[in-house]
Amino acid sequence: MLRRPAKKLARVVVDSLPNAAADWIWQLANDRRTSQSPDRVVLVQQVFPALRRASALSKGANVLWIGCRRYTRGYYALLERDGAQCASIDIDPFAERWGRRGRHLVGDILDLPNIFPTGQFDAVLCNGVLGWGVDAPADQLKAFEAMAGVMAPQGWLLVGWNTDRMDDPLISGLGAKWFDHIALPEFRERYAVGGCTHVFDTYRRRADNH
Repeated sequence: MLRRPAKKLARVVVDSLPNAAADWIWQLANDRRTSQSPDRVVLVQQVFPALRRASALSKGANVLWIGCRRYTRGYYALLERDGAQCASIDIDPFAERWGRRGRHLVGDILDLPNIFPTGQFDAVLCNGVLGWGVDAPADQLKAFEAMAGVMAPQGWLLVGWNTDRMDDPLISGLGAKWFDHIALPEFRERYAVGGCTHVFDTYRRRADNH
């Protein structure tokens, strides 16, 4: 196991590499980490393939990843495997180093409609943001509205949240005005991950409500 100074040096070296090489290394590291995190296993092995089956990650599709951490660095190459283009956003300037290089913005989820054009994204993935910084119910409602504002009609939304961090968004009706709670192909609309408090909900943007 690398000692902390060696780990820090390794991160600096990887971050200095060209995009493709850096993404490949981070993807390998992420694959290793997922074995110890059941929600990330579900995300990589079930959610991403289900989005592909729904054509949400097909060539020419635009995808937004909200909330960046070190482990998310390996996700962008997976999301772009079939030709989709992924952008990322995080309110913390420090997290820019873990965003999609070349397509990352520093910004607030509540301000998405002022950052991106209306209807730009075919898929929005918001995992570990609600209840982890966006905590007040009123702000969580605003977050759903903001995400709806930048999504194309019939676009897919993934929300990952924790039962010990926030109230059930379905009971609260957070997305009911803009979204249908609907299953992806071969992935049910609500998936409670075993071994942790994480839950994935999938939604589809209504075409008749703006």
